[in-house]
Amino acid sequence: MPYQASIFPDDEPALPSTDPAPASTLALSALKFSAGQLSPAQKRFNQLLAQTETLARKIESTRHATDTHRALFASRIHPLEKEHGALMRQMALWLDGRLKQKGLTAKHKRIASEIICGLSASLAVQGDEAMQALHDAHSPHSLADEEKAATAGLQQVMEDVFGESLGQGDNPFESMDDLMRAAMEKMNASQAAQQIAKEERDAKRNAKRKKSPAQLKKEELAASQAQDADGALRTLYRQLASALHPDRESDPQEHIRKTALMKEANAAYERRDLLALLQLQLRADLADGDKVASMATEKLAAMTALLKERVAVLNRELYVVEQQAIHEFELPPYSPFSETALKRHLVMQQQDLQADIAMMQLDLQRVQDDTQLKRWLTQQHALARNDDFDALEFF
Repeated sequence: MPYQASIFPDDEPALPSTDPAPASTLALSALKFSAGQLSPAQKRFNQLLAQTETLARKIESTRHATDTHRALFASRIHPLEKEHGALMRQMALWLDGRLKQKGLTAKHKRIASEIICGLSASLAVQGDEAMQALHDAHSPHSLADEEKAATAGLQQVMEDVFGESLGQGDNPFESMDDLMRAAMEKMNASQAAQQIAKEERDAKRNAKRKKSPAQLKKEELAASQAQDADGALRTLYRQLASALHPDRESDPQEHIRKTALMKEANAAYERRDLLALLQLQLRADLADGDKVASMATEKLAAMTALLKERVAVLNRELYVVEQQAIHEFELPPYSPFSETALKRHLVMQQQDLQADIAMMQLDLQRVQDDTQLKRWLTQQHALARNDDFDALEFF
């Protein structure tokens, strides 16, 4: 196999460490309870602060890893994929040319046509129109007809699951993408209808059930905390808006600075990010650490409610960025995401492509001789039969 540089050579410098978004670092240290005997509520508050920091770090490191490996993928994997695709194309065209000559048995010709179909179909999916034409010339069914048949089969399965038609009338879907889009719309509509029905059932059940004094007190407390949380956010935002509004600034440089800070404040208020608003206050010298700590003591319940909201938002955001990375790099869907797993996966992709390229180069040399060609065709046919058998055995 020809030597290829590793995607992560040993002498490659380590990736720079990524700190959490600096928007909350000062606010975290100012808010944290650290002196004296802590109450359970203060301990819970500190735990939520730590969770926000941990989640922010994970989100930032995941994005950093994704960006770094996307660049490595483009520089190392894409060229190998291009080289492999070119070799596949070369083999398909060579076999097509060889079939136009004499010397092969009917069985060998059939095997060669099947190989051509397999190679050209993979390239046609990537937009190679010449390969699509080559496939259709060697196959009893065009790629378009095969896609329609596969789409129709999958549509039947999905309609059996949903218990109703996915399309409009008897018109079949033209492509798998159209079918999957319709299935997702149907699934979302079904889930929404189920959720509405559940809420209606719960509302009727709750209307018949008399609430206990403890339940009423709990609801009143939750409503009061939510109101206090909204008030704390609104107060912080109004203080920032009053001090940072750029229209009140005549100095050009200060106008630019305050415009940027006001933009950050608007975004933080919209996403109900308490730590970002507090950080902006500290950066704009509108509050000191003692004042922020005092606010945490006075409005502990409201601050705790806001942090719980923020932790839930960050958990969802982390899930989204990890799932995007898993999908983009085709990682195992149910494995936990990590930079180590991503690195290992890309190394394996490189090694597999290098092995495939070396094998394809060797095959292209072998098929030049008719004796080797016939032996190679027989081997490929046996390998294909074994693959089919393994697949059937698996299912």
